Amino acid sequence: MSPRLLAALDSPFTRRTLLGGVIVTVLLFSVLAAHWRPLWYDELFTLYVATEPTLGDVLRALVNGADTNPPVDYLLRHASLVSFGDSSAAFRWPSAAAFVAGQLAIFAYVRRRVPFLAAAGAALLPIATAAVFFTYEGRAYALLFASAPIALWAWQRAAERSGRPLRLMVLLGALCLGPYSHYYGVLNFMPVTAGEALRWARQRRVDWPMAAVIAGAGVLTLGLLAFARNASGMQGSFWAAGFRFAELPGYYSGFLGYTGAAAYIVIGVAVALAALGWRGSSPAERPAVPAHEILAAAVLALTPVSAFLLAVIATGALTSKYTITLVAGVAILVGYLLACGETRHRGLVAATTVLLAIWAVGRHASSALDYRGSEPIPAAIHDALARSSQLVAFDSPHLFLQFVHYEPQLAGRFLYPMDAATALEVRGFNNDEIALRGLQQIRPLNVVGYRDLVDGHDTFLVVYSRVFWPALVKALRRDGYCLAKVAESGSTELLQAFPGCRPVPR
Repeated sequence: MSPRLLAALDSPFTRRTLLGGVIVTVLLFSVLAAHWRPLWYDELFTLYVATEPTLGDVLRALVNGADTNPPVDYLLRHASLVSFGDSSAAFRWPSAAAFVAGQLAIFAYVRRRVPFLAAAGAALLPIATAAVFFTYEGRAYALLFASAPIALWAWQRAAERSGRPLRLMVLLGALCLGPYSHYYGVLNFMPVTAGEALRWARQRRVDWPMAAVIAGAGVLTLGLLAFARNASGMQGSFWAAGFRFAELPGYYSGFLGYTGAAAYIVIGVAVALAALGWRGSSPAERPAVPAHEILAAAVLALTPVSAFLLAVIATGALTSKYTITLVAGVAILVGYLLACGETRHRGLVAATTVLLAIWAVGRHASSALDYRGSEPIPAAIHDALARSSQLVAFDSPHLFLQFVHYEPQLAGRFLYPMDAATALEVRGFNNDEIALRGLQQIRPLNVVGYRDLVDGHDTFLVVYSRVFWPALVKALRRDGYCLAKVAESGSTELLQAFPGCRPVPR
């Protein structure tokens, strides 16, 4: 990069414009995607709980099992819906705000020790990962992503002496934010605890106020037990119960490869520049990053390993999005690597940071624009349902809830006829059947047992999804029902069900 451009990047105005422009653009296209993209099954659970009349009603719904996650995400979305109306954008935009808060926390944590360009590169990297997808999803994953770097930032500041009591209180709240947003947010304690233990070891003394705050935050998380009781009832029958240690590398590739090779390229360039910069610089020129802060970031980057251990010991379920905080850990480490390279190759670090911003934001904008004109209900399926007066049974609980939400005028004919016992028998898990019955406490839904359908009706329509594990279709074929295709759109089929075919054994 030319000296003139490098000089421009030294301007506070240019720096604010670069970072602020990226953040505003991420927010803008996240809100647009939130407006265009149809709500899906998991989000509808959040929406229905968040639209309870009062905050107290939201908490009661969660305690009573209307959904199985901690309360902070629902409370934030309730406040957003009350403040900005009942649009999908108002429901989803707290995710975009949380993601940006996570970016700013990464930037602040890294910037405390290294130059601007390296810190900006760290803050921008998450846009090139799957974490950015959750900026327009109405679930707690963006908040989970943000909670980890916020906790690290609060811990970093609390370890400094100025303004100590206030900073310790901020750390207390930051440590509670993770688990009260998502149960796997409890893993945010691990990088902080590991980093603090190393700090104590190097200083040869225990920081008792810090220890008290970390322990106090742990005690406060016990308040989650009232909410976790419903989630624990799904252990052993949850769709994500079949996790394996061998899958953990796929968690990294799933996040880092989300938008192609960009994240890998940036990581590779950062490693190469760090090696070159370290070899050609004196100790005085190298960034002075405390070892305990590097360790904390490394532990955060290893979140899939700690999440696997947590799943084995306690939760019994694990999927890649529960480990989204790994992105923040990797981003921080990349920032440190870029800082090492900046000592000798500042132009290359600047070019890497600027190109990352342009490419990642461009891909994010393109992905958001792809949702324009999205149909919540396929037109071919809608038209076929509108022409018929038959009962409509759903094989997929996901499609059932989406059709009920987007086709209220037809919802009286919609039925989800699957009970937990039959689902476990024919599909192998039944968390959706348990969850929908919990949601029935606050939302009228026509959810019945399998025998209620087949004992009361000879013919009916079936909405079937080829991308969801079948239960109703398998049970009907087992019991001798014929299934004839009426309409099809993408992976969704509308079938006519009637008796008279040879039973298909399981």
